[in-house]
Amino acid sequence: MKKTSIFTLLAFLCLAMVSCGGASNSASSEDAAGAISVDQLLADAENLVGDTIEIEGVCSHLCRHGGRKAFVVGSADSVLIRCEAFPLMGEPFPKSTIHQPIRIKGVVCEERIDEAAIQNMIRQYEESQKAAAEKAAEAGEEAPAEVESGCATERAAQGQKNLTALDDRIADYRAKIAARQEKEGKPYLSFYCLQAISYEILPE
Repeated sequence: MKKTSIFTLLAFLCLAMVSCGGASNSASSEDAAGAISVDQLLADAENLVGDTIEIEGVCSHLCRHGGRKAFVVGSADSVLIRCEAFPLMGEPFPKSTIHQPIRIKGVVCEERIDEAAIQNMIRQYEESQKAAAEKAAEAGEEAPAEVESGCATERAAQGQKNLTALDDRIADYRAKIAARQEKEGKPYLSFYCLQAISYEILPE
């Protein structure tokens, strides 16, 4: 019986270590210290990539595609982090999270915008415009006017709140990429998000 208990305990410990997903020491220290603010995350995001952390803030917006993305705001409207419900959480954020204080646990991820990403963005936009024009033609309607590029909340998170046209966004990306390459030798921009594992609506 004693041997069985020891083996059971060892197996449990091994499973617990695997479930941590190889989180770094900094992630462990963050978990021990509790949740951090959106401001704190964004200030140190480069060093937290790959870490599992918890953040607290107010959910300011859910994406219109079924709650797949929740945006959590920090000390100002322009201080935003996008939290992705899939694939780790496996379910969307419910509408009840909007405008509520929330704690989200997840893995910090980096998204890079370089010239290849810009070209892909242009291609996708042109394809969507073409599809919209073809749909209008089939219905005997006029082709729709050029629509805003991207989600307004995501544009705000990338410092492009007032840039609605794709051409203006592309010009902004390229100017910032050139400035970063000259300063840091990095021909891309870094934006950060959280791959959500779980969430909790906090009492107000």
